Amino acid sequence: MEYILIYRQPAEIYEMNKDPIKGPPNLAAWQQYMDAMGDAGILRGGNRLEALSGTSVKVVNGKRQVQDGPFADSKDLLGGYVIIDAPTLDEALRWAEFSPSSKTGFTDVYPVMAMPKK
Repeated sequence: MEYILIYRQPAEIYEMNKDPIKGPPNLAAWQQYMDAMGDAGILRGGNRLEALSGTSVKVVNGKRQVQDGPFADSKDLLGGYVIIDAPTLDEALRWAEFSPSSKTGFTDVYPVMAMPKK
């Protein structure tokens, strides 16, 4: 079953990652984590996101409303996602637990629903 892991961390973590002294060890932890998922054969894809650049769109009374991020509902910023193929939710949760974002923010785990075939 495929799961999407969504990584969220406080803004100060993203700023720290830009620091030439403090950033590399944190980014190395991410590289080790991604490599481990690749080595385990569960990584299907994903991307790092520009954490401060999101835009939210909703339609109210037939009119589009746009809100630029970061969004007030969360102090943690969405920094990226991966799609993994894990045999169980427990296994997906185990991989989420190992994420560097779970130590400084949190990691969301969602099962991916297969689209019906026509």
